[in-house]
Amino acid sequence: MNAPVRVGELLNRPYFRRAEVIATPKALERNVRWVHIIEITNVRHLLDGHELILTTGIGWKDEEEVSLAFLRQLIDLNAAGLCVELGTYAKQPSERMKKLALEADFPLIFFHEEVRYIDITRDLHTFFINRHHQMIASLDQLTNRFNHLLLSGKGYTPLLKLLQEKTGKLVAFLPGGGPAVFIPPLPKPVQTRKLEEWRRQKEKNVRNGKRSAFRPVVVMNQAAAELWIDGEEELSEFDLLALDRCATAVAQEMMRTMYVEERRKHKENGWIEEWLSGGLKDAEIDEYAAAMEPEVRDGRIAACVFELDRNTFRSPESENALLQRIIFARSVFTGAGFTAIPVPGARHLIFVLAGLKDRGDWTEALAKAIEKLRKLDKPGGPAVFAGLAGVGPAVRGILRLPESYEGACACIDIQKTAGPLPRPFYTELHVYRLLPMLEKTGQLNALVRDYLGPILSDGEGSRQLLKTLKVYLQYSGAKQETANALYIVRQTLYNRLDKIAELIGEDFMAPEKRLMIELALFAYEYRYGPIN
Repeated sequence: MNAPVRVGELLNRPYFRRAEVIATPKALERNVRWVHIIEITNVRHLLDGHELILTTGIGWKDEEEVSLAFLRQLIDLNAAGLCVELGTYAKQPSERMKKLALEADFPLIFFHEEVRYIDITRDLHTFFINRHHQMIASLDQLTNRFNHLLLSGKGYTPLLKLLQEKTGKLVAFLPGGGPAVFIPPLPKPVQTRKLEEWRRQKEKNVRNGKRSAFRPVVVMNQAAAELWIDGEEELSEFDLLALDRCATAVAQEMMRTMYVEERRKHKENGWIEEWLSGGLKDAEIDEYAAAMEPEVRDGRIAACVFELDRNTFRSPESENALLQRIIFARSVFTGAGFTAIPVPGARHLIFVLAGLKDRGDWTEALAKAIEKLRKLDKPGGPAVFAGLAGVGPAVRGILRLPESYEGACACIDIQKTAGPLPRPFYTELHVYRLLPMLEKTGQLNALVRDYLGPILSDGEGSRQLLKTLKVYLQYSGAKQETANALYIVRQTLYNRLDKIAELIGEDFMAPEKRLMIELALFAYEYRYGPIN
């Protein structure tokens, strides 16, 4: 029922019973996907392959070279076969045509009496449509069996075995970072050869080859594995559609497994959130830490923290959404070269990141990973990564995690006043690390008042002068660059600088005073927002 239509099968239809057939046994096994009437001799742009061609020969009549050229085109285009009505235009079949067809395993079918091609096409099209409906019904039954296996909770292996049973093809499951699974099993040398063949097929960007095809198994918008089928014969439409449906079922099974595994890990790692909240004793912490993987227990780690709005995670549906985000985040961090341990808390989603390089800049890869996660959150949905984030300094070993966590939280707190940072790393806060301390001691307002007060008191021109001062200091006193950045002429800049000097002193570029003015500008933006 699910096999493709073969030429030999069509010869049993009523209109072909009195036809002369010139064909090898292999030619009768050619696939037929459609029937097409053609009366011209240049057909290279008209065919897709596997068409059974009907013609009266009017395009070549008895010109043997033209008929041979026409037949060669059909063979090259992988047509299914050629049917010719002999009599009015083509008198007799050419011996050279017969020889060429036999050598190419290409079927020739001759009608020695007048036939109505409209009757043949109507009959065959009805046959193809019925066969297609049978295939769809078989696919629906296959999908139901996939769903039944998914509910059994026995893993993805039964899904692969069912695909192999229904297609009769070799099935291979290639998980990312894991060993390939072949059904039926193959010797190691044969596995290696097959994997190399498929690698070359992928490099050519061919998803559907004649005898092998693959589909990515996509979980959380990430290709988690590949599913391949491979056979001795050309793949049918049923084979490819069954492969699609099996890949979807395997993705669902992998997603279910990830959910179960993630929930288990949450329970195992729950002690970290309790520890960071101050709820564990030192002996308990030491016991938990000793059980961690060496990479986490003794290696360089950092805390990556996302602030959560817990109001959006009160329902079971929202909790599932959070779990999906965590699974996706784990895969993103893994792709960036980190080992991620998620720790959902009351206010924060914490990722303990291990695998930080002792040398080199690991922050660049992490910044790209965070940006990718932020793009995941959609407007109107649960916001997990779109809010404020902070990354603490790298520390050695899990026992020093609180240091990194405190730095990440401090980075988030600073952004609540200073605004979101494109790279939310505590180690890149620089002067912002001083501002909260100045605020706590009551010195922040005094700093702004002492060094910028005269400018702020200048009325309507104060914002303009502040921006000019900020840009001028950024360019280290380079007047032309400052004028270009402000889109003003140099004379206008001179006038503003004269006004600034008049207000805060001619010595505002002296090293010590300049340092304090720059600090005061940061303090102003920390308190009141960016100077634009």
